[in-house]
Amino acid sequence: MKRYLPFLLMLPLGMYAYACSSNSSDNGGGTTNPPGGEPPGGSSGNPNPPGSSGNPNPGPGTDDPNQNPIDGIDQVKVILTTNEYTDGPIWHAGQKFLFFTTPLGASALYRMRADGTVKKIRDGSTTEANPMNTNTVDPAGNLVTIDALDVVRASAVGDAGAPEMVANGFVDKGTFQKFDSLKNGVVMKDGSMFLTDPGYGLNTLTANRIYRVAPDKTVTVMDSFEDIPRPTGLALNPDQTEVYVGFTQPMAGTLPYIRKYHVNEDGTLGESGKWVDIDPETSTPDGIEVDTHGNVYVATAQGINVYKSDATKIGVIAVPEQPTGMAFGGDDMKTLYITTQGINIWQVKLKVAGIAQ
Repeated sequence: MKRYLPFLLMLPLGMYAYACSSNSSDNGGGTTNPPGGEPPGGSSGNPNPPGSSGNPNPGPGTDDPNQNPIDGIDQVKVILTTNEYTDGPIWHAGQKFLFFTTPLGASALYRMRADGTVKKIRDGSTTEANPMNTNTVDPAGNLVTIDALDVVRASAVGDAGAPEMVANGFVDKGTFQKFDSLKNGVVMKDGSMFLTDPGYGLNTLTANRIYRVAPDKTVTVMDSFEDIPRPTGLALNPDQTEVYVGFTQPMAGTLPYIRKYHVNEDGTLGESGKWVDIDPETSTPDGIEVDTHGNVYVATAQGINVYKSDATKIGVIAVPEQPTGMAFGGDDMKTLYITTQGINIWQVKLKVAGIAQ
């Protein structure tokens, strides 16, 4: 996501929301939700009912490991028209909701049912300096929201109270430093998380870094960069031994790329290396996701680029609007929801189940 792109908020999401009808065309054509959108109160009860978890990580897939995840799939279709730039999608298996954010303008957090009905959960910051960017789910099923300047956590059940502060900076040489502009985050099985800060706020002292937040909320710099590569999207491989990180603005004359880090036994990041270049120079790779077979999905200007774990390119899922992020969801975790810089959220059914992270 580029937070400083010119953008026109056409219509408030809270006023108009659309869901695709069964005969919708591939380029949209949804029908209006019932007045009021999602039924009052949403879902309730245990966020992690038996047989489900808030942050499912099924591990290696049970299907054919050589299955092409996008072979013969349908074209993407609109599930929701927001008339706003959207980002940060995450599927909560326990509640069967897709959470997403509208980072630009008056940012807000929303949840959507699988049928496209939507409800606002809470407003973001009243200033554009701290928009809601992305979301993830911790092992307890709590929703974790990564704002530009902080990370907060709240229950995913009903309309919970004020979110709990998880982190809003780090200590460097005895001095507390605020984050510059966090972009993405992912949670490990032990509750720790990795964060990217691409430096959209232009504070070069704390920008272009990857952070780790320990379960006790201690924040540590895992990697930092002087050439302003803009680290953005990140995702774990199925067994959480590796982390993929996208870089949208590397040194002049080089392509955007994905770097892969090894995760050490103590949860820190270890050795790393460039995993794949992303064509063209304007591709600006954003959100990254991984399926249960280890295939990697990257939001780019081309659509959703799909790669095998060895970086062999499988193909591209075409999306009419430039994607910002994506999330696997649905009962079988094979529906890919795609947020965009445009006015719609899209969906497509794949052949391999994904991981919610």
